[in-house]
Amino acid sequence: MLKTRIPIHHKELSTEGIEMLPFKDLSQGPAMPHRDDHYMFILQQKGRSSWTIDFKQWPLEQVAVCFVAPGQVHQCLLNEHAKCWMLFIEPKLIPMEYRTTIDSFMYNRQVIELKIDHPVFALAEILYDFMQQGEKVFYQSILHAHINALIGQLTAAFVPQSQLYQSRSSHKYQLVTMFKSLIRQQFKEIKQVKYYAEQLHITPLYLNEVSKEITGFIASYWIQNEVLLEAQRSLFYTNMDIKEIAFSLGYEDHTYFSRFFKKNLGCTAGQFRQKNHYLSNYTHE
Repeated sequence: MLKTRIPIHHKELSTEGIEMLPFKDLSQGPAMPHRDDHYMFILQQKGRSSWTIDFKQWPLEQVAVCFVAPGQVHQCLLNEHAKCWMLFIEPKLIPMEYRTTIDSFMYNRQVIELKIDHPVFALAEILYDFMQQGEKVFYQSILHAHINALIGQLTAAFVPQSQLYQSRSSHKYQLVTMFKSLIRQQFKEIKQVKYYAEQLHITPLYLNEVSKEITGFIASYWIQNEVLLEAQRSLFYTNMDIKEIAFSLGYEDHTYFSRFFKKNLGCTAGQFRQKNHYLSNYTHE
């Protein structure tokens, strides 16, 4: 049965903020579409699996890794003898440099293929063995060192060859990163570029210039993108009517929201839902 809200899993992890499980059978994974308040990394060593992340299907063939960011709706759809590590980790444990890089690949590069001898698999086994030993001298410091090494290798693996020498520490890059983070936190309440610019202590003109230079799109594009993504999640995964969805996204006038949706996606919200009707029902069986 369709739900009126997408389930959100809060504070599921241990007090350490990390959990790791070796899965030989992904049928033990999530049974229903939901979102988490933490990151999930899938380190597949053999077999095949398929996941939906924000209503897009991502297949993992043989040796591959996948990430799901906090807030993304996901579900395991297919498991064919898949063997993998499942790593669940709170955002605060991932260094900002790695986190911003990972987040930059959301929606377009969430699965990559690797070789079986890639360091991430050896590091995953080392981390798991260490965690199984329990508390001991310098446990927290060593744990964080293992996490940093594993997540660092994972993050580096996602960076395409063409971006290896792109600076991710420049002031402009950091501004855009902070801007995108603010959007994810406030897009339902704030949709004006000038308000985000004020929070970043820059002018709207400069925010647009920097956003265009770093991402290829002006600032308003990213605000609209976040709104449209959340709208599509609600249309795909819930049975909320269009007026309810509009209100949940901060629009008092649902007709304005409908015009906004059609202008940007080329179809009405109702047409989007109808087109995805079978998939939406399938994922809730």
